Amino acid sequence: MTASTWLIKDCNAFLPGRGFCPHVGIAIRQGKIADVGRDLKPARGATVFDAQGAWVTPGLIDGHTHLGMKDHPFDENDVNEKSVPLTPYANVLDAINPFNEVFAHAVLNGVTAVMALPGSTNILGGLGAVIKTYGAVIDRMTVRAPAAMKMALGSNPKNAYGAKGRGTPHSRMGNAYLMRKAFNDALAYRKRRKPGAKNPADPDIGNDNILQVLSGRLPARIHCHRADDIMTSLRIADEFGFKPCLDHVTEGYRLADELARRKIDCFVGPNFAPAVKQENVRKGYANAVKLRQAGVRIAIISDHGVDPCWFLPIYAGIAVREGLNEDDGLRAITEWPADMMGVQRRIGRLAKGLDADIAVWNRHPLYMGKAMRVWTAGNPADENALRESHAFRDL
Repeated sequence: MTASTWLIKDCNAFLPGRGFCPHVGIAIRQGKIADVGRDLKPARGATVFDAQGAWVTPGLIDGHTHLGMKDHPFDENDVNEKSVPLTPYANVLDAINPFNEVFAHAVLNGVTAVMALPGSTNILGGLGAVIKTYGAVIDRMTVRAPAAMKMALGSNPKNAYGAKGRGTPHSRMGNAYLMRKAFNDALAYRKRRKPGAKNPADPDIGNDNILQVLSGRLPARIHCHRADDIMTSLRIADEFGFKPCLDHVTEGYRLADELARRKIDCFVGPNFAPAVKQENVRKGYANAVKLRQAGVRIAIISDHGVDPCWFLPIYAGIAVREGLNEDDGLRAITEWPADMMGVQRRIGRLAKGLDADIAVWNRHPLYMGKAMRVWTAGNPADENALRESHAFRDL
């Protein structure tokens, strides 16, 4: 689709560092935000959309999902490669079906980008990617890939393997052992790959991916709920010299000052559905509040398909109800996840030069606002076309 030229006129725009500002115009050209400010004049040939004071935000960003990998009970499950507990060679791009109708639901509700990750069955689950929620070819929907290595501690790996008689890990000690072993094996592989090394190692995708993490070039995203698992994550990261981002951090409030001191970014949630295991029985939106009050940068996530990603502003709104600053609630689903995932030069803000992924809301999005119009790459989303194409009625 060829990007068109637009001027969104007279809106309450959520601007970086300023919150909502009235009477703002947003110019769109060639799929990008061309200008943001007051008293903007439409370019020649531009279509003017009079927002009439509506609320306008950048397209929302969900920092942790499994979108398009298993979205219904009857879908094939491609979230985890369950053959062995170490699968650093897996790549989430090979598992996403962009024709699942959940992508249309996301776009029509203002969610225009997500981090898609492997699940938490494995200690090292594989590579994640930041993707747009619109498009037909996953390679062209990608904002950053690889964007992270998914790792996991806690109950999921040990319950998937040791508890089912499939060997290590059978305990949290086994979880940590396997993570350390994978890192040590990758370092030994690196030595054997050096020029002139005796018995040089053959190329290995998994070890090459791990080395990207240990060198700091690829972010580590570690699944952890309990406070002890959070500290194990940090302990292992210290041992191997990398800085992780943490996912879920259900008991992060117990370590908020420690996480703030270390400047650890946290992807918090999901907190909407009831707890289904012992390690997240204490989950709740007050956790995000306490982390933020301590100075931790947070992103509020859905973990789709645990909670649906299109209710992202509702989750942030509940956190505001629990005491989170209102602007921080919006930053936690726009600016901050973009920064935390290293894609802030493309998405997450209403700023000149960024992708024109924009949502117009009939009221404040955190207070039951409905997305009235959504632009993706500078084009208004066509609700009928989205619904029909994702229902396979285009055959």
